[in-house]
Amino acid sequence: MASYYYFSASLPSLRRDAPPPMPRAEFMERAARFLKPKDLAVLEGARLFIPEDGSFPSSAGSSALLMRYYRWELGLRNELARLRAQRLQKPAERYAKPGEPEFEGVKTAQAAFQADDPLQGEELIERERWAFVEALAVNRYFDMDYLVSYALLLEALERRARFNAQAGEAGYGTVYRSVLDSADYRDESGEQR
Repeated sequence: MASYYYFSASLPSLRRDAPPPMPRAEFMERAARFLKPKDLAVLEGARLFIPEDGSFPSSAGSSALLMRYYRWELGLRNELARLRAQRLQKPAERYAKPGEPEFEGVKTAQAAFQADDPLQGEELIERERWAFVEALAVNRYFDMDYLVSYALLLEALERRARFNAQAGEAGYGTVYRSVLDSADYRDESGEQR
C-alpha cells in the first residue's frame, strides 16, 4: 500500500466539534495532485453512505478500513430498517440489504432509535460514526486507510454542519401536513374530512 507522507502531513486536523476545515471537493482536488489513479478511485469511493442497493463500491475492496466502515453502515441501516418496520408492523426483509453487518453499527442503530427526537438520534449516529472511523484509523498516518478515514470524517463534518433544528422541524411540519392533507380520515363527529 502506497504512503503519502507529504499529502497526509499537509492536511489540517479534523475535530468533531469544529466546522470542516475545507470542503470535500477541495480535499479531492488536492488528492488528485498527489495520489496514484487507483488510490484516487478508492478515495472517491469513500462515502458516508452505501448505495441504495446495499452494494459497496468496487474500489472499496482496496481498503480494509473502508470495507469495515461500509459493514458498520450496513449494520446501522439494516437495523434502523428492522426497528422502523417492527414499529409499523411491516416486514423488514423488504428494506434490509444483503451483507455481513458490523455489530457496532447495529448497536448504534438501537441506541439512536431510542432517542427522544430525530435530531438527538442523528447526533448520536454521528458521534458513534466518528468514534468508529477514528478507532479504525488508529496508527494509520500516511497510508491510504488514513486518507480514507480523513475523507469519511470530513464528509461527516460537512453533514453535521448542515444540521439545523429549525429547518428540520419546518421540514417535518411540511411532511406531516401533506400526509394529513392527503389522508382519508374522519373527525370526531364521524364526518369525512
